[in-house]
Amino acid sequence: MRKIYLSLLLACFTIVAEAQKNGTVKGIAFDTLSKQPVSAATITVLDKKDSSLITFTMTGNDGRFELKGIANGEYRIMISHVNYHNSNIFFSISDDKKNAELGNIVMNDKNKVLAEVIVSNEAPPVTLINDTIQYNAGSFKTQPNASVEQLLKKLPGVKVEKDGTIKAQGETVQKVLVDGKEFFGNDPKIATKNLPADAIDKVQVYDKQSDQAQLTGFDDGNTEKTINLKLKKDKKKGVFGKTNAGVGDKERFEGKFNVNSFKGARQFSAIGMGNNTNAEGFSFMDILNFTGELARMQRGAGGGGNININISSDDAAGMGMGGGRNSGINTAWGGGLNYNNIIGNKLDFQSNYFYNRFNPKSESHIQREYFFPSGYYYSQNSFSNNLNNNHRLNLNTLYQIDSMNSIRITPSFSYQKTNNRSQTDYQTLSANKTLTNEGFSNTANNNEGYTFRNDITWRKKFARKGRTFSLMLQTTLNESDGDGSLSSITSFYDPGGSLLKKDTLNQLSTTRGDLKGFNARAVYTEPLWKRSLIELSAGRNSSKSTSQKITHDYNKQNGKYDQINNFLSNNFENTYSYTNAGLRLRTQKRKYNYSFGVSWQQAELEGKIISGTKDSLISKTFTNFLPNARFQYNFTRFKSLQLSYNTSTNQPSMSQLQPVPDNTNPLNIREGNPDLKQEFIHSVMGHLNLLSPYKNKNFFMYFTMQATRNKIVNYDSVNLLTGVRKTRPVNVNGVYNLSSSISYSMPVKFLKGSVEVSTMGGYFRTKQLSNTASGVVASNTISTTTLGPDVRIDMNPAEKLSISLGAGINYNKTKYSLQSTLNTHYLSQEYNTSLDWELPKGFFFSTEFTYTINSQRAAGFNIKVPIWNASISKQMLKFNRGELKLAVRDLLNENIGISRNTNNNYVEDSRVLTLQRFFLLSFTYSLSKTGLNNAGSGGGMRMIMR
Repeated sequence: MRKIYLSLLLACFTIVAEAQKNGTVKGIAFDTLSKQPVSAATITVLDKKDSSLITFTMTGNDGRFELKGIANGEYRIMISHVNYHNSNIFFSISDDKKNAELGNIVMNDKNKVLAEVIVSNEAPPVTLINDTIQYNAGSFKTQPNASVEQLLKKLPGVKVEKDGTIKAQGETVQKVLVDGKEFFGNDPKIATKNLPADAIDKVQVYDKQSDQAQLTGFDDGNTEKTINLKLKKDKKKGVFGKTNAGVGDKERFEGKFNVNSFKGARQFSAIGMGNNTNAEGFSFMDILNFTGELARMQRGAGGGGNININISSDDAAGMGMGGGRNSGINTAWGGGLNYNNIIGNKLDFQSNYFYNRFNPKSESHIQREYFFPSGYYYSQNSFSNNLNNNHRLNLNTLYQIDSMNSIRITPSFSYQKTNNRSQTDYQTLSANKTLTNEGFSNTANNNEGYTFRNDITWRKKFARKGRTFSLMLQTTLNESDGDGSLSSITSFYDPGGSLLKKDTLNQLSTTRGDLKGFNARAVYTEPLWKRSLIELSAGRNSSKSTSQKITHDYNKQNGKYDQINNFLSNNFENTYSYTNAGLRLRTQKRKYNYSFGVSWQQAELEGKIISGTKDSLISKTFTNFLPNARFQYNFTRFKSLQLSYNTSTNQPSMSQLQPVPDNTNPLNIREGNPDLKQEFIHSVMGHLNLLSPYKNKNFFMYFTMQATRNKIVNYDSVNLLTGVRKTRPVNVNGVYNLSSSISYSMPVKFLKGSVEVSTMGGYFRTKQLSNTASGVVASNTISTTTLGPDVRIDMNPAEKLSISLGAGINYNKTKYSLQSTLNTHYLSQEYNTSLDWELPKGFFFSTEFTYTINSQRAAGFNIKVPIWNASISKQMLKFNRGELKLAVRDLLNENIGISRNTNNNYVEDSRVLTLQRFFLLSFTYSLSKTGLNNAGSGGGMRMIMR
């Protein structure tokens, strides 16, 4: 706890130190020729010694500005405006002179200055353009061969997490554009990890409105935090990019490249990578999105082998899917093409293609303690070797028919082929530690499938502002085929330890599934009066899916798999359709806007199940009224409060409805429930943003509350003698959750950096049904409380040195209504630091250290894990185009992957195979000059002659 107190004390100290800034500078930007004040000019305060950014603001309509909270020191104030030459004035703040009155500051009009004057050609580091914050990339120094991600880390108000997630003014960035165009789809990380920093002229941060809001001119609250990267003019000619290759001990290798050719509106990029070091290289978010679609489709096919993708990175914490951070040893190959162009004046064409070959290998040990039956312990050792091949093609065409009409066509195609193999041995112990069962299983699953989707949207504006009509049609087709094998032997014992029976499974199964669907929606908006409009909408959605699973048992007599298992075979047809219609009133005032409305929805679910010789029919109709409301109050351009209330429904999936057992895990048999009802969800959300881009101080608060009626949870029925568990979904009420997050960040001058303090918390209440020793069905209410405070300090004590410090805590407490003695809580602490140092003669040194402490876990899992990575590099060749780097990962050889999962019926601790210490020698070559003019459009003073 001492480390925690020290971290919090440091944060408090910086806050107190910040409070000591009480200097003020004020003045008026004035055009002496027109005798008028200059409004909307950017006022930037820079440190006189090193020109580091202190604060900035804009002049008002009267040309006046005032900046408070400036510490003692000597400064330079730069005033810039698109129509004027920059003006610079020096001033100082001291104990004797807290206020600097600059009076009228002369601004020289670019079109009218006739005399010989000296003006500055320097671009301000930060500029406000309406609601957009624009950073001059050249004002923020990065290493040669740095990526855009490293540039973003230097920008005030922008943070980059370990997993590459970007936050701007406290909000997660959803899109990164390049000259206003998408770069390889919707994933921001692809642009930030692959484009070089020295190609960027300006970085623009803004809230991108939804297509509907842009069409109507009324803010609907559906904005996306967006970054637009404006390229330098010389990067729009010729080719730029980088290539990298590296080899290491233990047969480790890495390689990647990116090549870009931009000319006017034409953009062409190619990226590729290959490694067995768990490095991302570029993000696979598009591929993962497709995987989720295919996995959902295959679940509808009755099981038959789920796709399991596990992506993690030694440098990242956020890409893991089961297994957690640093899990497994992964070999990945991938590549992609991106092409965008504007053809003529009306056709905007965007496209990208991905290929990925991913081979994760994983070894894990799992230890569980079950609550029902009380005190039962389960342990498992498993090995898996999976191979996934993915292709994905995305096209996006916008045709501007005329000034009032446009049509957008967005087709996409995905293809995936997977081969998964796993071996598992397991055992279950009773409460008195006697052996209940033990066994092993081997599974192999092969799957192949595709998904095609096409969206067509027509939008029309009318002469009257706010009157619009839009029509959307979406079609979806997908198919999957698979086969799998399962062999297992499970032995069961009585309480005295004698063998009761031995179950042997030796089966082959084939699966096939397909889905055809469409979604049509029309929206009409009509202005009622000057600042209000009514929105009318109607839609129809329908999808029909079929799935088939055929299971054959092994025939010992002829050595063939020719005995059909009717109990584990089925044919399922499902049709789900819904019709909705709604209306919403939107009002937009100068300081606030609001909307409220209601929609009617009727859903029909029809299914036919053929299981062996028995047929069953499912027919359900759900009718709901779904109200919604939203309110937003804008205190200023950068300070706002937003509240919203929404309702929605969630339909049971095909796998949840099918009453056909799935015995992939012999100790946990799963089957569906055709009597399930749809979930009805109430959601309340709130956002408070208090941003001060002038002072780089940001306060952000978010909360959400959600209550679900007819929540779908599991009912676990356990055979107390054998330990075999049967799981079936059921509906319950009384399920809700609350969560919130708060963050505050501010600059700290004496650190030459910034500090951010944040915390996340939540309360989650759910239920789970189990059988008791007496056979009675019992409802167990599970309440979980989480808390995660965090502090982070980024500083640049010297021009060529940057340091980051961080500390975080994750506390989890879970209570069970039926077994209070099994209530659990655990604590994880993480402390980290990183350093980047530019040394003389083109050398660079980087290192990062993370120390994780786990406590209150099962024996063997309370482990302290120190991870130390370091690298040293040397710039070489003409124009610094080459870089030779020696890196070591996990220098102390202490990396180990452990995690805890609190389930409704058990607590699980897991340890997984991780990639430990290795050395890597790599060489990077840049296709363009680097490191020579990193100041971008900056540059001192120049003489202007008229």
